[in-house]
Amino acid sequence: MKSWIKAHPLIAFYLLAFAISWLGWGTQAAYARGWFPFDSFLFTLLGGTGPTLAAVMVLMLTEGKDSPRELFRALVQWAGAGWLAVALLSPLVLALVAWALEPLLGGPQLALAAMPWGAMLAFLPLMLLSNVWEELGWRGYALPRLQQRYSALGTSVLMGLLWSLWHLPLMLNPDAAMATLPLWAEPIFAISLSIIYTWLYNHTAGSLLYVTLFHAASNAVAFALFDVHPDFARHYVLMVGVTAAAAAALVVIFGPARLKRGTANK
Repeated sequence: MKSWIKAHPLIAFYLLAFAISWLGWGTQAAYARGWFPFDSFLFTLLGGTGPTLAAVMVLMLTEGKDSPRELFRALVQWAGAGWLAVALLSPLVLALVAWALEPLLGGPQLALAAMPWGAMLAFLPLMLLSNVWEELGWRGYALPRLQQRYSALGTSVLMGLLWSLWHLPLMLNPDAAMATLPLWAEPIFAISLSIIYTWLYNHTAGSLLYVTLFHAASNAVAFALFDVHPDFARHYVLMVGVTAAAAAALVVIFGPARLKRGTANK
């Protein structure tokens, strides 16, 4: 088994990440449908930490017991205040654009005062504690290794599809917020976000600080709006469209090879 993992570390990482997370989230989905006798916070913990646990296990088996240190060190890698502002504010900008477009699709005219500003700030630290365990695996382990084989765009599309599939137990859990959203939009959203993550990661020299903050800010905005929006499913579809447009613009401006200026495009 160890030799197979050394020969196929990325495959082993994804298999482990899915197995750990689905063990937790799948059990919760079964409980919500009456197929399992109890729920537990341990299942939530397994679901959210699967990518990090998988990355640490594969790294220790393939690169030695001290190798995970580099993974965690990237969480405090500084790349400037400008990128900090991009990571924290761009999810809000995307949400505001979707908010403003709602009347064009028959939605209500919503005032900016109705935006749950306080809830967004309250959710941010909670999302930060939750989402960091995804980013250590997805962007910390998988992204740099996949970019050694594929273009930034190809890597982002692949990671987005796998990320979308990873969320499947949440989409099938009637008690989870994701179950209320249109299933067809999830892979589009995941791919679009993955392109933005790769762009941010490549421009911050592989720092995990900024992608983690972007992830946390995105979820903080989404959860806050979910609680107050009169038709969040409509907003979500608009958000998917706005995010896809932003991702497409990044590909056009920065090129598909590295999603970064000054590199050759494929």
